[in-house]
Amino acid sequence: MTDGRKDPLSSLGVVAIVATIAQVILSSKLGIAYAIPTTIVGCVMLAIALKGPLGRAIAMRLEGKTAGESLPPEQVFGEIDELKNRVAELEERVDFSERLIASRKHDAPMDPDRS
Repeated sequence: MTDGRKDPLSSLGVVAIVATIAQVILSSKLGIAYAIPTTIVGCVMLAIALKGPLGRAIAMRLEGKTAGESLPPEQVFGEIDELKNRVAELEERVDFSERLIASRKHDAPMDPDRS
């Protein structure tokens, strides 16, 4: 990358290499009773992680696409406009609820026992 930021996938690769080296060292020191279960658990966790968004991001990266190419800009802007409209509607509902609560407190008669 030319803008000075580190590539997250290269960082992920470094973490994977360090984890593999740690697994090999611990397996050689602790024996097969440690190596087999931890390797199986690690492989299952890796498979689950790669089926999700991380796997899709890696696949897009390998294809040469960037994250911004996943949706056309018109669709993204449309979704942003829709979210703005929903937020505005929620603001109106909150304002109405606040006015309603305030009017009920104002209209409620004073309880003589609560002086």
